[in-house]
Amino acid sequence: MAELLQRSCDRWPDRPALVCGARRVSYAEFGAAAKALAGAYERLEVQPGDRVLCSVSNRPEYLVALGAAWACGAVHVGVDYRSTGPELSTVVTLTRARALVFEPADGPGDPLLPVSVVRDRHPDVRVAVVGDCPRPPGCLAFSELAAPGGTGGAGPGTGSTPPGGDDPALIFITSGTTGTPKATVGGHGDLGRRWRRLGEWLRFGPDDVHLVQLPLAHGFGLMMAVAALLTGGRLVLLPRFSAGEALRLIGDEGVTVLNGAPAHFKLLLRHIDPTRHRVRSLRLGVGTAAAFPPPLVRAIWQHLGVDFMFMYGSSEGVGVATTDREDILRGSVGRPAPGSVAVVGPDRRPLPPGQVGEIAFSRSTFPVRYWGESRPAPPAPDGGERWYYSGDFGRLDADGRLYVLGRLKLQIDRGGLKVDPVEVENALLRLPDVADAAVVGRPNPVLGETVCACVVAAPGRVPTLDEVRAALGGELAPHKLPDELRVLDEIPRTLIGKVDLATLRAAMAVEPQRA
Repeated sequence: MAELLQRSCDRWPDRPALVCGARRVSYAEFGAAAKALAGAYERLEVQPGDRVLCSVSNRPEYLVALGAAWACGAVHVGVDYRSTGPELSTVVTLTRARALVFEPADGPGDPLLPVSVVRDRHPDVRVAVVGDCPRPPGCLAFSELAAPGGTGGAGPGTGSTPPGGDDPALIFITSGTTGTPKATVGGHGDLGRRWRRLGEWLRFGPDDVHLVQLPLAHGFGLMMAVAALLTGGRLVLLPRFSAGEALRLIGDEGVTVLNGAPAHFKLLLRHIDPTRHRVRSLRLGVGTAAAFPPPLVRAIWQHLGVDFMFMYGSSEGVGVATTDREDILRGSVGRPAPGSVAVVGPDRRPLPPGQVGEIAFSRSTFPVRYWGESRPAPPAPDGGERWYYSGDFGRLDADGRLYVLGRLKLQIDRGGLKVDPVEVENALLRLPDVADAAVVGRPNPVLGETVCACVVAAPGRVPTLDEVRAALGGELAPHKLPDELRVLDEIPRTLIGKVDLATLRAAMAVEPQRA
């Protein structure tokens, strides 16, 4: 991956690579900063294969830290910006990290407290602080380490052997189904092949301008950003998403590629004003993280004038995508290669087309790997296929289209009948009274769980439970209809646009029920 990034820096040295506010960083400047930081890592005894944590928002320093880790053979570990000290300490323990690149977060309290916690629990970890704030004793200034000709030392790779294709390049930290973090590994060879192929498929080139508003610490956001850098594109970095700022940047910077979750596109469409906002530069939208109902996709095509690709996948490196309009309007995420994806029953045997089960990915096609596994999983002892079980349920149709129907663990068990929250959410979003929606199960002493619809009302409208049930009665089976309705000011979402269930449940605890 270091070689691929360096090729871009050599090929387009004078082109802008990174834009963040008033800052503009050329490919030559980006490459020089990454080389300087890689040299500093070597001087600080960060060895090939060592892990370097990066807790930084969407700003140039994140990508410089990524390039530097690859240039000196280290493994980049992306962690959520605003992670707490205990959370960072857990990841340090999990990955046995050697160094931490840290940006203090804005807000109340001591912004450097997480660093203090990490240094107290892991005194040998080197810490580089991003920004101009005072640094704790023993911490280093990122700006000095990454300054060409400064304290960074010699160039990268001195005396080290370049990593091989199976060697780890990235570790993504995800919460896991039990709350225990999972460390997913991406190898140099697999990432290079997949991300270059993605850029070719989407016709990325040096004239493209990419709005980077999804967190770089997450797999999708970083994949799109690096695929853009490998093709000479310009990244416009947005540390925190707002529809108004995104629309301004699209016009001012001539953004051509826009990605996000359904919530991001809905907000853009809600705020767009043809008299003020210029969006004609856009050519491509890429959606992920949750289902895109056909009315939303039609609105994206109509009002943004873009081709649209829907991508379903996870940080494990598995996924399916499509740009086929018919498939997208059917609700499909695309047609995976034969044998690469299966839908399995509780016994994990493949189900026939049309039946709903858990989506599984072939680990021969998708080399899923977690930290601690020395190499991608070998073939099964019986000579059969190894599978990665996604935790999502879906179905394959007779033509090989894959449909994703929700998370298994989020299914609502209402008196023994299963309810897919996504199906109910999509039905709610088609109602004129509803601007946004999320559906959760609520404990019930008789039924086990009931269906609770949380909605944001459209301007000038406040739906009632009876009205919602009547409107959906011809579309959903009786057991799927909401038993409870909560009208909220907003649906809380994570930085990548997924419903923040913990925050939602807390909001439900204080909001009055609407009947």
